[in-house]
Amino acid sequence: MLIRIGYDDLKIVLRDSGSLLKWSGIVFLAPLILGIWFSESISILLIYALTATFSFFLGLSLKRACRTESETGLKHAFMTVVLVWLVVTAIAAIPFVLITGMTFVDSFFEVMSALTTTGLSMMKFFIDSAPKSLIFFRSLLSWIGGVGIIVLALMGILSTYTKSSKLLVAEGHQERIRPNLKNTAKEIWVVYAILTVLSIALLFFSGMDLFNAVNYAMSAISTSGMDTTSQGLVGVTDPAIIVSLGIIMLVGAISFSTHHLFIIGRKYDAYAKDIETKTLLFVLVLSMILVVPKVAVFYQNNWLALQTVFFQNTSALTGGGFSSVPAADISGWGDFVMFIMLGIMIIGGSSGSTAGGIKISRFILFCKSVYWKIMEAILPKDSFFQKNFEGRPVKDSEIKEVNQFILLYLVFILLGVLVLTFQNVDFLKALFVVISAQGNVGIDIGVVSVAMPLASKIMLIFNMWVGRLEIIPIMSAAGFLLSLKGK
Repeated sequence: MLIRIGYDDLKIVLRDSGSLLKWSGIVFLAPLILGIWFSESISILLIYALTATFSFFLGLSLKRACRTESETGLKHAFMTVVLVWLVVTAIAAIPFVLITGMTFVDSFFEVMSALTTTGLSMMKFFIDSAPKSLIFFRSLLSWIGGVGIIVLALMGILSTYTKSSKLLVAEGHQERIRPNLKNTAKEIWVVYAILTVLSIALLFFSGMDLFNAVNYAMSAISTSGMDTTSQGLVGVTDPAIIVSLGIIMLVGAISFSTHHLFIIGRKYDAYAKDIETKTLLFVLVLSMILVVPKVAVFYQNNWLALQTVFFQNTSALTGGGFSSVPAADISGWGDFVMFIMLGIMIIGGSSGSTAGGIKISRFILFCKSVYWKIMEAILPKDSFFQKNFEGRPVKDSEIKEVNQFILLYLVFILLGVLVLTFQNVDFLKALFVVISAQGNVGIDIGVVSVAMPLASKIMLIFNMWVGRLEIIPIMSAAGFLLSLKGK
């Protein structure tokens, strides 16, 4: 899908991008306040302050320089989302460069991983020496990325339903809680905040200290999997913490429309009636049944094996990205276990959730389309049967769109694997980490590090970006660039 727009449309894109960048600068005030609380150095505080100022005035300048009364179309929304995501990532990388001494590419990787709720990290070998404000900032970025940085910015700048809803659709948030966009954005955040506070309380009472409870709650509900130490959760066997994090990741992978119906709409059967939620739990249980016998041989305690499988499979399916075992252990469990984990990472969570992957709804529709195709082949030519999904008829064009999306999704995975294997990464490891990156999962098996070749880092950044924006905005941006080149 290549959408061509001309130079006149560029003004609209830059105007809307400026508005979003202007308000995104507020995010940098949070680590600044935390840095003051922890009595961190003036230089660190200045970095946050100057980065926030730069983001605000860059956005303000773009908005004023490209002032226009023209309406925002869907093609403009796609371009705005793509541009803002890249620019915000670049700006947010500045504190990582200046505070830790990381290269810009490594810092960009780190921020892209957080904002896309992936969780792969370049900081894992020196995070223990990083200031707490930066660790919190990274968790905050992943928390914001959970429902989309665009939604956060929309709350302050856009008022018309037409313009704003197109931006939400462009980012993949197609659920509608209220017909008015501002109410939609606010209620998404209300539900998200309620679930986050409950998650913090759950982890705190499970035995975590407050700082870790806050960070892990934000990472788990956003299904990003950002750890606060180099050790992370490796070696943690406390059932209270493991089960709590597993539950929070599952909550993050369920559609916010369903959460809204339960929490605000008081429809207490919302989860039981939601086909994606039921399928999510079914896939999790089935994957555990398949994997437990293979993993149990590595543990003397069967309950510990079951607990480990529950946590790792939940992390893979929801895109949570946490690991309670070393990277070498996962690859050591055997190819069958790796195959199951690859499959559930591709499937992902519910649409309208913080999870990545192709989404449960697309997976169900794809399976149904295969069944319908078989039925069409074996039934008489003049036979008719209704194609329904979620209580409504499904058009052939919708099936085609889903199948095209899945095909493109697999093509980008193949591209990533080609780049990594060209740079001497083992095929299975390359396949695992690329699917983990594009599915915004973040489970690593010893591939991601600062020592990676530059091309591999850039490729994984691209995979994370494609996975988060779900391909179409990226293709639209490509179409825009081609249209400029042709002029």
